[in-house]
Amino acid sequence: IRAGIFFHDVFEHLDFAESRTEERIKLISNKLKEYRFESKWQEPVCAMVDNDLSVPLCINKTTLMLSSVQCRNRINEVEFYFPLKPVSPNRLRKIFADYGGIDLVDDFPDRLGKLSFSLTKGFMKGYIDMVFHDQDRFWLVDWKSNYLGSSVEDYDKNVLNNVMSRDFYILQYHLYVLALHQYLQLRIPEFSYERYFGGVFYIFIRGVDPDKGPEFGIYKDIPDKTLVDALLKELILDE
Repeated sequence: IRAGIFFHDVFEHLDFAESRTEERIKLISNKLKEYRFESKWQEPVCAMVDNDLSVPLCINKTTLMLSSVQCRNRINEVEFYFPLKPVSPNRLRKIFADYGGIDLVDDFPDRLGKLSFSLTKGFMKGYIDMVFHDQDRFWLVDWKSNYLGSSVEDYDKNVLNNVMSRDFYILQYHLYVLALHQYLQLRIPEFSYERYFGGVFYIFIRGVDPDKGPEFGIYKDIPDKTLVDALLKELILDE
């Protein structure tokens, strides 16, 4: 847990567009001290950060690079909340079973149906690690420090799909998409999901290596509009 909070803090305060400058090294050094990690981790952390920011993020014929994102074009730790209609695990299962067209393990809707919580309504509140604007679209990023193995190959597509399903990260980022959708709809008069939303990246920071390419350590998705519309209709209470 401490390592995860450490990495989130580092990425929140980094200037992505600056290469490995003395300022970046100093930031990482100071954060290691703050979180009581030994200084020997400075170089591995610097290398990991360099990898995560320089790997190409490829989705739907678009290629992005976080190292090109200016500070003014990103927001970190985006807090959100929205009013919820009554929702149950079985209702979530049905929505994803009916509308889910994403490439993931087949039993994800059933996993949702087995969640244990009572009929819930009220407000959904959370935080998105980062939202950024690039190529005229808005993108979501979530940093994951999960240890899945010591080699990049331990973070391939099949492994990440299973982790995303098992730990319900898929549900998590769909809620993030709903929150961003509602926000952008208020801010952009001509907003449309297809025009302004780019996609979601879950970056498993331990499994990224630009030399290996973007197929390792990066989970990506553009939730289908029919699924987003169904979730908006079924989950969000009109105020």
